[in-house]
Amino acid sequence: MADSPLSSALEFAKMLTAGGFRLDPLDSAPSIEDIRRIAKRRLPTMAFDIIDGASNHELTSEENVSDLREVRFRPRWLTDISSVDVSTTVDGQALDRPYVLGPLGLQRMIGGEGEMGAVRAAGKANIPFTISTASNWAMEELAEQATGPLWYQLYMYKSERIVSNLIKRAKAIGAETLVVTVDVPLNGKRYRDHRNGMSIPPKITPQNAVQAVRHLNWTRAIMRPPAIGFRNLKDEVQGNNAVSHQEFVAKYLANLSLTWESIEDVRKQWDGPLYIKGILTPEDALRAHRAGADGIYVSNHGGRQLDSSPSSIRALPMIADAVGDRMTVIFDSGVRTGDDIAKALAVGADLVSIGRAWGYGNAAAGEKGVLRVLDILDGELSLAMGQLGATSVEALNRSFVEYPEAWHGLGMHREPEPAQVTEEFMS
Repeated sequence: MADSPLSSALEFAKMLTAGGFRLDPLDSAPSIEDIRRIAKRRLPTMAFDIIDGASNHELTSEENVSDLREVRFRPRWLTDISSVDVSTTVDGQALDRPYVLGPLGLQRMIGGEGEMGAVRAAGKANIPFTISTASNWAMEELAEQATGPLWYQLYMYKSERIVSNLIKRAKAIGAETLVVTVDVPLNGKRYRDHRNGMSIPPKITPQNAVQAVRHLNWTRAIMRPPAIGFRNLKDEVQGNNAVSHQEFVAKYLANLSLTWESIEDVRKQWDGPLYIKGILTPEDALRAHRAGADGIYVSNHGGRQLDSSPSSIRALPMIADAVGDRMTVIFDSGVRTGDDIAKALAVGADLVSIGRAWGYGNAAAGEKGVLRVLDILDGELSLAMGQLGATSVEALNRSFVEYPEAWHGLGMHREPEPAQVTEEFMS
Protein backbone atom coordinates (compact mmCIF):
# COMPACT_ATOMS: atom_id res chain seq x y z
CA MET A 1 0.00 0.00 0.00
CA ALA A 2 1.31 3.45 -0.94
CA ASP A 3 2.38 5.73 1.84
CA SER A 4 -0.20 8.32 2.83
CA PRO A 5 0.67 12.04 2.49
CA LEU A 6 0.68 12.29 6.29
CA SER A 7 3.13 9.44 6.81
CA SER A 8 5.38 10.83 4.06
CA ALA A 9 5.33 14.23 5.75
CA LEU A 10 6.22 12.64 9.09
CA GLU A 11 9.11 10.73 7.55
CA PHE A 12 10.35 13.90 5.90
CA ALA A 13 10.17 15.74 9.24
CA LYS A 14 12.16 12.95 10.91
CA MET A 15 14.77 13.16 8.17
CA LEU A 16 15.13 16.92 8.63
CA THR A 17 15.41 16.51 12.39
CA ALA A 18 18.01 13.77 12.07
CA GLY A 19 19.99 15.96 9.72
CA GLY A 20 20.13 18.79 12.19
CA PHE A 21 17.34 20.97 10.80
CA ARG A 22 17.26 24.27 12.68
CA LEU A 23 14.97 27.26 12.41
CA ASP A 24 17.39 29.75 13.95
CA PRO A 25 19.47 31.21 11.08
CA LEU A 26 22.26 32.06 13.52
CA ASP A 27 22.76 28.43 14.50
CA SER A 28 23.06 27.37 10.88
CA ALA A 29 25.19 30.33 9.74
CA PRO A 30 28.41 28.79 8.37
CA SER A 31 30.45 31.98 8.07
CA ILE A 32 30.98 35.50 9.41
CA GLU A 33 29.57 36.84 6.15
CA ASP A 34 26.32 34.98 6.84
CA ILE A 35 26.19 36.56 10.30
CA ARG A 36 26.85 39.95 8.70
CA ARG A 37 23.76 39.44 6.53
CA ILE A 38 21.66 38.59 9.59
CA ALA A 39 22.87 41.76 11.29
CA LYS A 40 22.05 43.83 8.21
CA ARG A 41 18.48 42.51 8.15
CA ARG A 42 18.02 43.17 11.86
CA LEU A 43 19.22 46.78 11.94
CA PRO A 44 18.21 50.04 10.28
CA THR A 45 20.78 51.36 7.84
CA MET A 46 22.05 54.03 10.24
CA ALA A 47 22.94 51.45 12.89
CA PHE A 48 24.33 48.81 10.54
CA ASP A 49 26.60 51.33 8.85
CA ILE A 50 28.20 52.21 12.20
CA ILE A 51 29.66 48.69 12.22
CA ASP A 52 30.03 48.08 8.51
CA GLY A 53 31.13 51.47 7.24
CA ALA A 54 34.53 53.08 6.84
CA SER A 55 36.01 56.40 5.80
CA ASN A 56 35.58 58.21 2.51
CA HIS A 57 35.35 55.78 -0.44
CA GLU A 58 36.20 52.81 1.79
CA LEU A 59 39.18 51.79 -0.35
CA THR A 60 41.30 50.71 2.60
CA SER A 61 38.45 48.82 4.23
CA GLU A 62 37.88 46.83 1.04
CA GLU A 63 41.59 46.11 0.57
CA ASN A 64 41.90 44.89 4.16
CA VAL A 65 39.69 41.99 3.10
CA SER A 66 40.79 41.56 -0.53
CA ASP A 67 44.52 41.62 0.24
CA LEU A 68 44.11 38.85 2.79
CA ARG A 69 42.75 36.80 -0.09
CA GLU A 70 46.02 37.44 -1.93
CA VAL A 71 47.82 35.33 0.68
CA ARG A 72 47.89 31.73 -0.48
CA PHE A 73 48.57 28.64 1.61
CA ARG A 74 51.37 26.14 0.99
CA PRO A 75 50.23 22.98 2.82
CA ARG A 76 52.41 20.09 3.95
CA TRP A 77 50.67 16.76 3.51
CA LEU A 78 51.37 13.54 5.39
CA THR A 79 52.01 15.40 8.63
CA ASP A 80 50.78 13.98 11.93
CA ILE A 81 47.90 16.33 12.84
CA SER A 82 46.29 14.16 15.50
CA SER A 83 46.87 17.05 17.90
CA VAL A 84 46.53 20.71 16.82
CA ASP A 85 47.22 23.25 19.57
CA VAL A 86 45.90 26.79 19.01
CA SER A 87 46.98 28.14 22.41
CA THR A 88 49.80 30.65 22.76
CA THR A 89 51.60 32.87 25.28
CA VAL A 90 52.10 36.58 24.67
CA ASP A 91 54.00 38.86 27.05
CA GLY A 92 53.50 36.44 29.91
CA GLN A 93 49.78 36.01 29.24
CA ALA A 94 48.67 32.44 28.49
CA LEU A 95 45.89 32.52 25.90
CA ASP A 96 43.61 29.67 24.80
CA ARG A 97 43.72 30.90 21.20
CA PRO A 98 45.89 33.32 19.21
CA TYR A 99 43.33 36.10 19.00
CA VAL A 100 41.53 38.61 21.19
CA LEU A 101 38.35 40.65 20.87
CA GLY A 102 39.47 44.12 19.81
CA PRO A 103 37.92 47.42 20.88
CA LEU A 104 34.61 48.43 19.32
CA GLY A 105 32.78 51.50 20.57
CA LEU A 106 29.17 52.62 20.22
CA GLN A 107 27.78 49.11 20.60
CA ARG A 108 24.51 50.24 22.18
CA MET A 109 23.79 51.94 18.87
CA ILE A 110 23.05 48.48 17.48
CA GLY A 111 20.36 47.96 20.13
CA GLY A 112 20.21 45.27 22.75
CA GLU A 113 22.80 45.44 25.53
CA GLY A 114 25.66 46.85 23.52
CA GLU A 115 29.02 45.69 24.85
CA MET A 116 27.49 43.85 27.83
CA GLY A 117 26.61 40.70 25.90
CA ALA A 118 29.98 40.68 24.16
CA VAL A 119 32.00 40.89 27.38
CA ARG A 120 29.98 37.99 28.81
CA ALA A 121 30.57 35.94 25.66
CA ALA A 122 34.30 36.63 25.87
CA GLY A 123 34.31 35.46 29.48
CA LYS A 124 32.56 32.19 28.59
CA ALA A 125 35.18 31.58 25.90
CA ASN A 126 38.04 32.77 28.17
CA ILE A 127 39.24 35.21 25.53
CA PRO A 128 40.53 38.72 26.33
CA PHE A 129 37.94 41.43 25.75
CA THR A 130 39.28 44.90 24.95
CA ILE A 131 37.13 47.66 26.45
CA SER A 132 37.00 50.72 24.22
CA THR A 133 37.27 54.24 25.58
CA ALA A 134 34.28 54.90 23.30
CA SER A 135 32.17 52.12 24.81
CA ASN A 136 28.57 52.94 25.64
CA TRP A 137 28.99 51.42 29.11
CA ALA A 138 31.58 52.52 31.63
CA MET A 139 34.55 50.23 32.07
CA GLU A 140 33.45 49.52 35.65
CA GLU A 141 30.00 48.42 34.45
CA LEU A 142 31.56 46.09 31.89
CA ALA A 143 34.05 44.72 34.42
CA GLU A 144 31.13 43.65 36.63
CA GLN A 145 29.94 41.38 33.80
CA ALA A 146 33.38 40.05 32.91
CA THR A 147 34.56 36.57 33.84
CA GLY A 148 37.56 36.50 31.50
CA PRO A 149 40.64 38.67 30.91
CA LEU A 150 40.14 42.37 30.27
CA TRP A 151 42.27 44.72 28.20
CA TYR A 152 41.66 48.45 27.95
CA GLN A 153 41.96 50.63 24.83
CA LEU A 154 42.92 54.24 25.48
CA TYR A 155 42.44 57.30 23.32
CA MET A 156 44.92 60.05 24.08
CA TYR A 157 42.54 62.89 24.86
CA LYS A 158 43.57 66.54 24.98
CA SER A 159 43.31 66.57 28.77
CA GLU A 160 46.23 64.85 30.51
CA ARG A 161 44.09 64.69 33.64
CA ILE A 162 41.38 62.71 31.84
CA VAL A 163 43.96 60.36 30.30
CA SER A 164 45.63 59.72 33.68
CA ASN A 165 42.24 59.11 35.29
CA LEU A 166 41.29 56.58 32.60
CA ILE A 167 44.58 54.74 33.16
CA LYS A 168 43.98 54.62 36.93
CA ARG A 169 40.46 53.29 36.41
CA ALA A 170 41.74 50.63 33.99
CA LYS A 171 44.17 49.48 36.68
CA ALA A 172 41.39 49.43 39.25
CA ILE A 173 39.17 47.08 37.20
CA GLY A 174 42.08 44.68 36.72
CA ALA A 175 42.81 45.30 33.05
CA GLU A 176 45.88 43.27 32.12
CA THR A 177 46.96 45.19 29.02
CA LEU A 178 46.77 48.81 27.88
CA VAL A 179 46.19 49.41 24.17
CA VAL A 180 46.90 53.02 23.14
CA THR A 181 45.32 54.04 19.84
CA VAL A 182 47.40 56.62 17.96
CA ASP A 183 45.82 56.74 14.49
CA VAL A 184 43.06 59.24 15.29
CA PRO A 185 44.79 62.63 15.34
CA LEU A 186 41.75 63.73 13.34
CA ASN A 187 38.62 61.68 12.86
CA GLY A 188 38.10 60.19 9.43
CA LYS A 189 35.17 61.41 7.36
CA ARG A 190 32.68 58.58 7.07
CA TYR A 191 30.31 59.23 4.21
CA ARG A 192 27.76 56.70 5.38
CA ASP A 193 27.39 58.37 8.79
CA HIS A 194 26.96 61.77 7.16
CA ARG A 195 24.32 60.46 4.77
CA ASN A 196 22.50 58.76 7.63
CA GLY A 197 22.59 61.76 9.96
CA MET A 198 24.20 59.61 12.66
CA SER A 199 24.60 61.40 15.99
CA ILE A 200 25.42 60.58 19.61
CA PRO A 201 23.02 60.02 21.28
CA PRO A 202 21.01 58.91 18.22
CA LYS A 203 18.10 60.99 17.05
CA ILE A 204 15.36 59.96 14.67
CA THR A 205 15.30 62.28 11.67
CA PRO A 206 12.74 62.36 8.83
CA GLN A 207 15.18 60.52 6.57
CA ASN A 208 15.50 57.52 8.89
CA ALA A 209 12.07 57.61 10.60
CA VAL A 210 10.63 54.94 8.31
CA GLN A 211 13.47 52.56 9.15
CA ALA A 212 13.02 53.27 12.85
CA VAL A 213 9.38 52.18 12.55
CA ARG A 214 10.33 49.10 10.54
CA HIS A 215 12.85 48.08 13.23
CA LEU A 216 10.83 48.69 16.37
CA ASN A 217 12.89 46.32 18.54
CA TRP A 218 15.99 48.37 17.76
CA THR A 219 14.15 51.65 18.34
CA ARG A 220 12.87 50.51 21.74
CA ALA A 221 16.32 49.26 22.74
CA ILE A 222 18.14 52.52 22.03
CA MET A 223 15.48 54.50 23.87
CA ARG A 224 15.98 52.55 27.10
CA PRO A 225 18.04 54.29 29.80
CA PRO A 226 20.76 55.18 30.31
CA ALA A 227 21.05 57.61 27.42
CA ILE A 228 23.54 56.46 24.81
CA GLY A 229 26.85 58.27 25.12
CA PHE A 230 30.49 57.79 26.05
CA ARG A 231 29.99 56.66 29.63
CA ASN A 232 33.71 56.36 30.34
CA LEU A 233 33.69 60.15 30.09
CA LYS A 234 30.50 60.74 32.05
CA ASP A 235 30.61 64.10 33.85
CA GLU A 236 33.82 64.95 32.00
CA VAL A 237 33.07 66.20 28.51
CA GLN A 238 29.70 65.06 27.20
CA GLY A 239 26.61 67.19 27.56
CA ASN A 240 23.02 66.23 26.83
CA ASN A 241 22.76 67.57 23.29
CA ALA A 242 23.08 65.18 20.39
CA VAL A 243 26.23 65.80 18.37
CA SER A 244 27.67 64.04 15.38
CA HIS A 245 30.50 61.61 15.97
CA GLN A 246 32.72 63.82 13.82
CA GLU A 247 31.92 66.90 15.94
CA PHE A 248 32.45 65.04 19.19
CA VAL A 249 35.89 63.78 18.22
CA ALA A 250 36.95 67.15 16.80
CA LYS A 251 35.89 68.97 19.97
CA TYR A 252 37.04 66.58 22.69
CA LEU A 253 39.27 63.83 21.33
CA ALA A 254 41.56 65.25 18.66
CA ASN A 255 44.91 65.95 20.29
CA LEU A 256 46.86 67.87 17.67
CA SER A 257 49.96 68.20 19.84
CA LEU A 258 50.34 64.49 20.61
CA THR A 259 53.91 63.16 20.17
CA TRP A 260 55.95 60.07 21.07
CA GLU A 261 56.91 61.80 24.33
CA SER A 262 53.26 61.40 25.33
CA ILE A 263 53.61 57.64 24.95
CA GLU A 264 56.68 57.71 27.17
CA ASP A 265 54.54 59.44 29.82
CA VAL A 266 51.89 56.72 29.55
CA ARG A 267 54.62 54.10 29.90
CA LYS A 268 55.53 55.62 33.28
CA GLN A 269 51.93 55.25 34.44
CA TRP A 270 51.34 51.65 33.29
CA ASP A 271 53.25 48.64 34.63
CA GLY A 272 51.74 45.90 32.46
CA PRO A 273 51.98 45.18 28.74
CA LEU A 274 51.60 48.37 26.68
CA TYR A 275 50.67 48.14 23.00
CA ILE A 276 50.46 50.92 20.41
CA LYS A 277 47.56 50.50 17.98
CA GLY A 278 47.62 51.99 14.49
CA ILE A 279 51.13 51.28 13.21
CA LEU A 280 51.57 50.99 9.43
CA THR A 281 55.31 51.60 8.85
CA PRO A 282 58.53 50.05 10.17
CA GLU A 283 59.71 53.52 11.19
CA ASP A 284 56.75 54.06 13.52
CA ALA A 285 57.13 50.53 14.85
CA LEU A 286 60.70 51.37 15.84
CA ARG A 287 59.55 54.63 17.41
CA ALA A 288 57.02 52.70 19.48
CA HIS A 289 59.82 50.44 20.68
CA ARG A 290 61.93 53.41 21.67
CA ALA A 291 58.99 54.93 23.55
CA GLY A 292 58.83 51.83 25.75
CA ALA A 293 55.95 49.91 24.19
CA ASP A 294 55.93 46.13 24.51
CA GLY A 295 54.07 45.63 21.27
CA ILE A 296 52.23 47.16 18.36
CA TYR A 297 49.01 46.64 16.43
CA VAL A 298 49.59 46.65 12.70
CA SER A 299 46.30 48.36 12.01
CA ASN A 300 44.59 51.00 9.89
CA HIS A 301 41.58 51.24 12.23
CA GLY A 302 39.59 48.92 9.98
CA GLY A 303 39.80 51.48 7.19
CA ARG A 304 37.80 53.93 9.29
CA GLN A 305 40.45 56.67 9.45
CA LEU A 306 42.85 57.58 6.62
CA ASP A 307 41.44 56.13 3.42
CA SER A 308 44.03 54.91 0.87
CA SER A 309 46.27 53.72 3.69
CA PRO A 310 47.82 50.32 2.95
CA SER A 311 45.92 47.25 4.03
CA SER A 312 47.18 45.85 7.31
CA ILE A 313 48.32 42.57 5.76
CA ARG A 314 50.29 44.48 3.09
CA ALA A 315 52.06 46.47 5.84
CA LEU A 316 52.70 43.45 8.08
CA PRO A 317 55.78 41.80 6.47
CA MET A 318 58.07 44.83 6.59
CA ILE A 319 56.99 45.71 10.13
CA ALA A 320 57.44 42.15 11.38
CA ASP A 321 60.91 42.07 9.82
CA ALA A 322 61.81 45.34 11.55
CA VAL A 323 60.59 44.66 15.11
CA GLY A 324 59.26 41.11 15.29
CA ASP A 325 62.23 39.86 17.27
CA ARG A 326 61.89 42.52 19.98
CA MET A 327 58.19 43.41 20.16
CA THR A 328 54.84 41.65 20.15
CA VAL A 329 53.21 42.17 16.77
CA ILE A 330 49.41 42.09 16.73
CA PHE A 331 47.50 42.04 13.45
CA ASP A 332 44.25 43.98 13.11
CA SER A 333 41.80 44.91 10.32
CA GLY A 334 40.01 42.77 7.75
CA VAL A 335 39.79 39.44 9.58
CA ARG A 336 36.64 37.58 8.57
CA THR A 337 37.70 33.92 8.76
CA GLY A 338 39.86 31.52 10.72
CA ASP A 339 41.94 31.24 7.53
CA ASP A 340 42.68 34.97 7.84
CA ILE A 341 43.96 34.42 11.37
CA ALA A 342 46.26 31.63 10.21
CA LYS A 343 47.52 33.81 7.34
CA ALA A 344 48.35 36.76 9.60
CA LEU A 345 50.20 34.51 12.04
CA ALA A 346 52.16 32.87 9.24
CA VAL A 347 53.14 36.21 7.67
CA GLY A 348 54.56 37.48 10.96
CA ALA A 349 52.00 38.36 13.63
CA ASP A 350 52.14 36.95 17.16
CA LEU A 351 48.47 37.61 17.83
CA VAL A 352 45.34 38.75 15.96
CA SER A 353 42.70 41.25 17.03
CA ILE A 354 39.10 40.64 15.92
CA GLY A 355 36.93 43.71 15.38
CA ARG A 356 34.03 43.92 12.93
CA ALA A 357 33.53 40.14 13.01
CA TRP A 358 32.41 40.14 16.63
CA GLY A 359 30.51 43.37 15.99
CA TYR A 360 28.42 41.58 13.37
CA GLY A 361 27.69 38.80 15.86
CA ASN A 362 26.73 41.30 18.53
CA ALA A 363 24.42 43.08 16.10
CA ALA A 364 22.86 39.80 14.99
CA ALA A 365 22.08 38.32 18.40
CA GLY A 366 24.05 39.92 21.25
CA GLU A 367 25.92 37.47 23.48
CA LYS A 368 24.67 34.48 21.50
CA GLY A 369 25.83 36.05 18.26
CA VAL A 370 29.33 36.75 19.58
CA LEU A 371 29.64 33.18 20.83
CA ARG A 372 28.61 31.94 17.39
CA VAL A 373 31.34 34.09 15.80
CA LEU A 374 33.91 32.59 18.16
CA ASP A 375 32.71 29.07 17.33
CA ILE A 376 33.10 29.76 13.62
CA LEU A 377 36.57 31.29 13.96
CA ASP A 378 37.75 28.51 16.29
CA GLY A 379 36.58 25.81 13.91
CA GLU A 380 38.02 27.47 10.81
CA LEU A 381 41.39 28.19 12.46
CA SER A 382 41.81 24.62 13.72
CA LEU A 383 40.76 23.27 10.32
CA ALA A 384 43.19 25.53 8.45
CA MET A 385 46.10 24.62 10.72
CA GLY A 386 45.30 20.94 10.42
CA GLN A 387 45.06 21.08 6.64
CA LEU A 388 48.31 23.05 6.48
CA GLY A 389 50.14 20.57 8.68
CA ALA A 390 50.89 23.24 11.29
CA THR A 391 50.23 21.63 14.66
CA SER A 392 50.90 24.71 16.80
CA VAL A 393 50.75 28.48 16.58
CA GLU A 394 54.53 28.64 16.95
CA ALA A 395 54.91 26.36 13.93
CA LEU A 396 53.12 28.79 11.61
CA ASN A 397 55.66 30.76 9.58
CA ARG A 398 56.15 32.15 6.07
CA SER A 399 57.00 28.75 4.65
CA PHE A 400 53.26 28.00 4.86
CA VAL A 401 52.20 30.98 2.72
CA GLU A 402 53.00 32.97 -0.39
CA TYR A 403 52.13 36.60 -1.09
CA PRO A 404 53.25 39.49 -3.36
CA GLU A 405 56.92 40.47 -3.10
CA ALA A 406 55.77 44.10 -3.30
CA TRP A 407 54.71 43.79 0.33
CA HIS A 408 58.41 43.79 1.18
CA GLY A 409 58.82 47.08 -0.65
CA LEU A 410 60.11 45.46 -3.84
CA GLY A 411 58.87 46.71 -7.17
CA MET A 412 57.25 49.82 -5.67
CA HIS A 413 58.27 53.47 -5.67
CA ARG A 414 58.63 54.59 -2.08
CA GLU A 415 60.63 57.67 -1.09
CA PRO A 416 62.50 57.12 2.18
CA GLU A 417 61.84 59.35 5.13
CA PRO A 418 64.08 62.45 5.37
CA ALA A 419 67.66 61.70 6.37
CA GLN A 420 67.34 63.41 9.74
CA VAL A 421 64.43 61.13 10.57
CA THR A 422 66.20 57.99 9.41
CA GLU A 423 69.30 58.84 11.45
CA GLU A 424 67.41 58.46 14.71
CA PHE A 425 67.30 54.70 14.10
CA MET A 426 70.99 54.51 13.20
CA SER A 427 72.31 56.12 16.37
